[in-house]
Amino acid sequence: MVLQRGGTVVLQRSFDPGAVLAAVERERITDLWVLPALLHQLLDHPAIGRTDLSSLRLIMYGGSAASPTRIREALKVFGPVLVGVYGMSEAQLISALSPLEHERIGRNGQLPVGRPIPNVEVAIRSVDGTDLPVGEQGEIHLRSDTIMAGYWKRPDLTAQVLRDGWLNTGDVGYLDEDGYLYLSDRVKDLIIVVGGHVYPSEVEDLLLTHPTVARCAVFGVRDDQETEHVHVAVVPAPGAQPQLEELRAFVTARKGRIFAPEALHLVDEIPLTPVGKPDKKRLREAVTR
Repeated sequence: MVLQRGGTVVLQRSFDPGAVLAAVERERITDLWVLPALLHQLLDHPAIGRTDLSSLRLIMYGGSAASPTRIREALKVFGPVLVGVYGMSEAQLISALSPLEHERIGRNGQLPVGRPIPNVEVAIRSVDGTDLPVGEQGEIHLRSDTIMAGYWKRPDLTAQVLRDGWLNTGDVGYLDEDGYLYLSDRVKDLIIVVGGHVYPSEVEDLLLTHPTVARCAVFGVRDDQETEHVHVAVVPAPGAQPQLEELRAFVTARKGRIFAPEALHLVDEIPLTPVGKPDKKRLREAVTR
């Protein structure tokens, strides 16, 4: 559509935050699409403060749960140009959050992913399929004209997620009283620990407020007894040396003991999947091999 309207598309061979910032300034980029993990890299790049970003009219982000802490930081750096979107290949666009709606705050300081777009119906359900009331967290189901017919030549997988015209997204979230949707995590990323369960995104956002943490990824690791434990991979802030006991105390004081990481892994960078999301499977394999 950009080309049809006489616009220009600037392509990058790979994501390099310095090269992207340079392209924005050089090409006077107006619209930018990034996954949250890549937005974090832009914010942490040393050139961010000396790059002319005045041409940007829209930065669209989505593809995974975004850290409210980093999104608020991005609003200060880029201005009111951020648009959050929530969608998936199986259903296309589900909801959108405009720049002005970024002032809305849910529980625990969480940002919504917007209200469902027209003709998309969202329901929050328990594991047994029961509809849950406003404010209660559960699996996100949706119904619309843009839902897939099914997975190609995989009727078994199709039957797992499609039922009576409703798609089970595999995501966890809740709706507030005004119809805004809040996304917590993928069901498969939920960490079941002794005494409860942990949504990695909640711990990640808290750890990002610690002065020694630049970027992080929280994931579960099972021991020989099939008990799951909270691990965290951390990219240290410049000149900092994160310590496990310090981070454990920080999380425990603010969220409770079961949320505190039991292991800390210092890394130079959080590995990403081919589509730019934190690769927690790779992190888990590196720990357990």
